[in-house]
Amino acid sequence: MPGEAMPLLDAADESRHMDNRAEGERRGVWKAAKEARGRIAAFPKGPAGLDPRTRLLLILVTSTVCLASRGEITVLVLLAASIALVSAAGFAIVGVRCAVAYVALNVVIAITAALRLPGLSTILLVVGFTLLKFIPVVTLSWWFVSSVRTGELIASLERMHLPRVATIPLAVMVRYIPTLGLEYRCIKSTMRMRGIDASLPGIAAHPFLAVERILVPLLMRCLKVADELAASAVSRGIENDAKRTSVRDVRLRARDYAAMALFAVFVVCVIAMDAGPVGGIIVWRIAL
Repeated sequence: MPGEAMPLLDAADESRHMDNRAEGERRGVWKAAKEARGRIAAFPKGPAGLDPRTRLLLILVTSTVCLASRGEITVLVLLAASIALVSAAGFAIVGVRCAVAYVALNVVIAITAALRLPGLSTILLVVGFTLLKFIPVVTLSWWFVSSVRTGELIASLERMHLPRVATIPLAVMVRYIPTLGLEYRCIKSTMRMRGIDASLPGIAAHPFLAVERILVPLLMRCLKVADELAASAVSRGIENDAKRTSVRDVRLRARDYAAMALFAVFVVCVIAMDAGPVGGIIVWRIAL
């Protein structure tokens, strides 16, 4: 009957409408997931898109040159180049902090040398100069740890046919250091909430209390974080013997070869400068 056919047609139309809407939602989700995957897989431009192996090479060569340098001018040039590199990669705050640390450490060395404290001045000068030599390395390492992805690092190192006894500890270290920094900030925030002075002058004024309130909780969290990272790595299949893949196409590109070539020229110039009379200059002596 005509009166009974209308509800059947309405139900069929509603069913088709629901199917079309569900299909549209599935297509929207698929499109959004595809766009998100494309954004993740896309490499950043400039130094931020350098391969992890290229960054490791920069760190290793810089540490070698810093350790073999004679004076402070060489280290200063390497620090300026490191700050310029990390700033171009989007980590200008890292360069600023390392530059401030470099200046502050130079001031401490100059004051220590001027006071001429028996025994203590010699120790502080040796420790200070050693720390100064490695501030460029700290700058590059800070950038490396803050920017590299663990999966990309393991995939790139496996393409070099490195054994797992080398790749896995390095990957765990890359994840472990930022986590410790986060735990330290959480401990300081908890101290401030309880009305405890967590600033650097407060810690220097009460070093034994700082050990009790900061170092002991941090050591306990170190053990906990180590267990959590181990469980996370196992759950992600780090023990699987199959070849590891990555969302990004991890390979050495033209920018990596160009960066290595420019860095090689720069290192040769720095070594030549360090071998000359400029390499023996120490800045803080001029200031005195």
